[in-house]
Amino acid sequence: MPSVSQTVRVKVLFFGRLKDAVGQAEESLDISDASTIEQLFALYVQRIPELAKYRSSLVASRNQEFAAWDSALYSGDEVAFLPPVSGG
Repeated sequence: MPSVSQTVRVKVLFFGRLKDAVGQAEESLDISDASTIEQLFALYVQRIPELAKYRSSLVASRNQEFAAWDSALYSGDEVAFLPPVSGG
């Protein structure tokens, strides 16, 4: 019997210019189990190619703690994508 890939639901938050590009501040999304933050962001880039230009300067967090882009995601996680803070 072939294995069935499981999905997990995560909450995704967008701030600053990202929120403007995506058109909303937050969204819940079902992704493949064991996906990483990087893979999650890649899904958004597929839908909104403009996001790719922000990747090199973004910081990601998982459950309100800064996280590496290769961090695995689990059901119920909250992921935020944070652009650099500008101004002063």
